[in-house]
Amino acid sequence: MTVIEKNFFRLLRIGLFHKPEPIEPLSPWKWRRLYQLSLMHNVAGYLWQGIQQSQDDFFVSLIPQELKEKWAKTVVQPDEPDEEEHTLTNPLLDHKLQAIIDKESAKEETPTRILLLNIVRHARTILNEGVSLPQLIDMALMVKKPSNGIDYDKLNDWVAQLYMQPMADLLGTLLVQLFEFKQEELPFMRRKQEKIAQQLTEELFDLDNASTDEWYFSQKEDQIFVRTHNSRAMFWHVGHSARYSRLYPSEAITNFFSSFAKSLTHIEE
Repeated sequence: MTVIEKNFFRLLRIGLFHKPEPIEPLSPWKWRRLYQLSLMHNVAGYLWQGIQQSQDDFFVSLIPQELKEKWAKTVVQPDEPDEEEHTLTNPLLDHKLQAIIDKESAKEETPTRILLLNIVRHARTILNEGVSLPQLIDMALMVKKPSNGIDYDKLNDWVAQLYMQPMADLLGTLLVQLFEFKQEELPFMRRKQEKIAQQLTEELFDLDNASTDEWYFSQKEDQIFVRTHNSRAMFWHVGHSARYSRLYPSEAITNFFSSFAKSLTHIEE
């Protein structure tokens, strides 16, 4: 990690868990770059909380005043889940998931069910785009909370039914690497996925990645074939999906074609 990225996660951890960590020196340009990254990942408010709790750190005091004023106005935007993110594209897996949800819906919404849906939601996000820090933060705060009420035996049974153990292992590894969890704090984790977690972390700060939001199709009047408006975005998506498909092979193929079909809705009439 670069010094900007190290400070990014240090301030994020401080803001989330209120545990002091030393901050490395950054130039004004690098502080501005860090702020831009925090906006890009919708975590600027959390990092500002970390800055506020690190006022006695000499290097934090060197943040340009105008940047502090701008940062102070940022807030944590709630990452509201889309209803579609509580489904899977594989019909057989989705049938199992909806059966679990329907069985639990008769009861008060439990932390165990919430954590399962977080894993499902993040699985789809990773297959399509990469790691979502707000989603990972939701998981981190839930798991870190004392007496969180999570029934890990039930959760692990659901994860097994949905064939999501490699994905659960990856999310656990990200919590270990980025938020300094101990593996024993994560009973849903079986083994580390260090190489893949490192790749995804590097992608977080790779601004050359094509956004999947740009991946759609258009059709010209004199053409009978459909093509991408942004071919680079499409090829990025294809490569990304292939790279991480082994984490959830039973969902990855249907997820890819579902994304492809969704993109066709952008065909110009």
